[in-house]
Amino acid sequence: PRFVMNDDYDIGENSDEDEISDLQGPNFDPSHSAKPAAGGMKAAAASTARGMFGAISGMGKKVFSMTDLKSAISNDKTTSKPPSSKAESAQQPSLSSGGQAGSKVLDHTVGTVHQAGGGMKRSASSMEFFKEQQTALHRTPGPAVNRQMGREMLVIFDMDHTMVGDLVSLSDRDNIETNVPWVYWPETKDQGLSPDFILPFLTRGMMRPGLTELINHLQALGSTIVVYTHSENKWASKVCSAMERLIGRPFIRRLFSRMDCRDGHPEFGARKSVQYIVDVMRREEGLTWATVEKSIMFDDDGEAVAQSEQSRLVKVTSYDYWEPVQWDEVVNHEVLRRNPKELADLVLRSVVEWGIAPPSVLKVHRTAEDAKRDQAWQVNLDKRHQILLSYNKVAKLDKVLFGLLDAFNGPLATAADLEALPQRARVILGNPNLSAGSRRQPK
Repeated sequence: PRFVMNDDYDIGENSDEDEISDLQGPNFDPSHSAKPAAGGMKAAAASTARGMFGAISGMGKKVFSMTDLKSAISNDKTTSKPPSSKAESAQQPSLSSGGQAGSKVLDHTVGTVHQAGGGMKRSASSMEFFKEQQTALHRTPGPAVNRQMGREMLVIFDMDHTMVGDLVSLSDRDNIETNVPWVYWPETKDQGLSPDFILPFLTRGMMRPGLTELINHLQALGSTIVVYTHSENKWASKVCSAMERLIGRPFIRRLFSRMDCRDGHPEFGARKSVQYIVDVMRREEGLTWATVEKSIMFDDDGEAVAQSEQSRLVKVTSYDYWEPVQWDEVVNHEVLRRNPKELADLVLRSVVEWGIAPPSVLKVHRTAEDAKRDQAWQVNLDKRHQILLSYNKVAKLDKVLFGLLDAFNGPLATAADLEALPQRARVILGNPNLSAGSRRQPK
């Protein structure tokens, strides 16, 4: 691959704990009405293609890691031991307890930032942004001294909600197709999503505006770029590959993922560790210069690293572009029927737990009351999807990465300039016109 993955580790990134029953559309003003303003939600969203269970996929509740899938389809009710090594962990999908005692469901493969109090809410109330014309999109590196310092700068990017938007609907489908040990799979169908499948989503808006320009500038400076996500490795590598294709060149020196976070290192003082990244990168050829002081990290989670490393972390507003993906386009009734019942039940329990299939999907015989509840569930899901989609035009106005471009275009002539770079970026990002706002609570 063009970027180096840790084969010993699993990927991970940030998604939402999506309980959005109180989420309002982007035109909603809390001081005026409990109703969204006209046009705030798109009626067209309700007609988005549904899967075989009448659901539009993509609303995951939570994201964890992947451990042993086989335990869920065996008769052994004892808790499976965690993998004894990171290499073993990288090959085993993980499960979590579902809503019913003793039931197991697949865990999400995309990462998450758990919001205090739950729910996704807009963090910017005024939505007054972009009053002035956007400055030039293409910058050239500063003087030669900037390039000299840039060659000894380690830039660490979070993935979900930092470089890209909300990938949960894509990752859920990929998870179902690739992390279940299917006995039968249609010969004419690809199993799992490829970078080519993900690419059009990035092109339409899933990749954050300004990322191409920022990466071009950092590469011109000679900086070393890594991605540090709480998503699982197999999934994150596909997203990174798609980003590199869209930008037109390889730029990710190394991918760090879920098992490089506290999931794989309980000793970490927070979810992620800049020192850990530095220690790994220093072992690579030509990077013995790497230190925490020569690093800068961008993440939508303001508590991603321990207090001792907070000076190197720049919190960015969550980028929340989202699109639905039909999870059961391939895994339909026929595929489920031709596989062992334990596998089919595992998948159906998972999609119900994730909120992307109606509650009665596991029932063999549906009652009139079940049908009524499913109908109410579908109406609520359609409303949620309309709200999520209504944020996309707002999200695409985001200029956060262009603000970071201004920060990197400032003085980088001395080690002191590099050490002060995160604070310079924070000052620039303090401009409310840069962010289109987030539908999640600020952290």
